[in-house]
Amino acid sequence: HDRDGCLLRRRALFSFLNALFGQKTQPGLTGLGIHSDGVCVAQVFYKNGRRPLLSAFDFHPWPAGESQEKTLARIATDYGLKRAVCTTVLDHAEYSLLLTEAPDVPVEELRAAMRWRVKDLIDFHINDATLDVFDVPGERVVGRARPMYAVAARSAVIQKRVDQLDAAGINLQVIDIIELAQRNLAALLPEDARGVVLLSFTAGAGLLTITKQGELYLSRNLDIGLDALTQSENPSDYFDRIVLEIQRSLDYYDSHFRQPPLAGLVLTPMSRPVPDLEEYLRANLSMNVSIMDLTQLMDFRNEFDPAARARCLITIAAALRREQVTL
Repeated sequence: HDRDGCLLRRRALFSFLNALFGQKTQPGLTGLGIHSDGVCVAQVFYKNGRRPLLSAFDFHPWPAGESQEKTLARIATDYGLKRAVCTTVLDHAEYSLLLTEAPDVPVEELRAAMRWRVKDLIDFHINDATLDVFDVPGERVVGRARPMYAVAARSAVIQKRVDQLDAAGINLQVIDIIELAQRNLAALLPEDARGVVLLSFTAGAGLLTITKQGELYLSRNLDIGLDALTQSENPSDYFDRIVLEIQRSLDYYDSHFRQPPLAGLVLTPMSRPVPDLEEYLRANLSMNVSIMDLTQLMDFRNEFDPAARARCLITIAAALRREQVTL
């Protein structure tokens, strides 16, 4: 396979961003979230400038006594995924998102130059890595190097996911990362016009992103998840750490980007409630704090269980991807 990222066999495309290779996004996109306990499926369509439509959604546990390959093949048949345009999202442990300085080289040489730039920043050999890059938006500061994000993943991990979905008859066109999927969610918010902090939690971790007008400026991983927040006898201890990480991110944004103040902070829907978190953030941050309501941002063909939607939020977010991005 090509070390610059073309790993989708029998296809001209492989990219965490898709658009880096010049392909146009289709109106409908199906997201597939592969987890240890099952598969999330989300189909999203855009039409005539209306709100995105979540036309199909479900979580399919891995059935006892049935192989994952057979389950995926059945899902592919049920949802017509052989002809659909499909995307999947890597788990946080499967890649590294690195903020670094862009080398001063022509665009066509950028990925090769970035390989040398990031080779000492990952814990495996660069020859075993698949690399993709995307720009950090914002006004360039004179005398300061141009920042750029690099996404590095083990090629074997990428190939395993490609083979798994390909064998099931799934038309995989995009392999995405969680930070860019969360960016898609933020783009639905009216606050995104001025810039917004979006904060999400899974069972074992949290993710904070700062986006503006559909562009990712900053991301920060938190080692605090729903398990800790809902099981602790003193959750306020974790609340303090969350506020500290938010404030550090805001300080970085203020010092590195010439942008007006952000519109506020939004919490994504959570599969388990965290009492008092919203109130604590509102009391300890000098910005508006609210909770995202997907029913105000998307249309739904059916009534989908809110807890299940929250459980598969990143899969839905991946299926929201629509714009073309170029370096």
